Amino acid sequence: MAAGPTRRDVISGGATALGFFLIGGQQVWATASEAVARDFTPQILSAPQIKALTALTEHLVPGSAKAGISAYIDAQLAAGADSLLMAKYVGVPVEQQIDFYSSALNAVMNALEKGSVDAVAATMATDTVPDWQGPPASYVFFLLRADALDATYGSEAGFATLDIPYSAHIRPETTW
Repeated sequence: MAAGPTRRDVISGGATALGFFLIGGQQVWATASEAVARDFTPQILSAPQIKALTALTEHLVPGSAKAGISAYIDAQLAAGADSLLMAKYVGVPVEQQIDFYSSALNAVMNALEKGSVDAVAATMATDTVPDWQGPPASYVFFLLRADALDATYGSEAGFATLDIPYSAHIRPETTW
């Protein structure tokens, strides 16, 4: 049996955010940004978790909301063993990712009820969020920022927005 794609394969192939999303009650093949623009229905995360995720990641990586970070993370969580979220590579086994992200986003939601996104981000980075109940805040901060960077800038188009020449060893066949 062939192994699934590696994180490098997917990012170099530009397909990380391409998949099936529930849009208007139907499974539709789309990019994560298209899914968000077309008001996708999350399969794993709740609407309040999506809202908190989007608010925080947009603060950490401007443009990530439009890039489809919420659809990207929800789809990757639904992918099970084929998940390519950064957490998989830094100590969160795929079978624990849904609980990890749900717990983390519940803690983010709680923190955002008590403070601004700027204050929440600042205290997450230093593990000083009052009443934080979830995985270590700085670890969540790191992972959500990494996921948002992947979704926003991990393609030729993302590099172009930064005015950085794209020099892939293997040029992707498609864009995200």
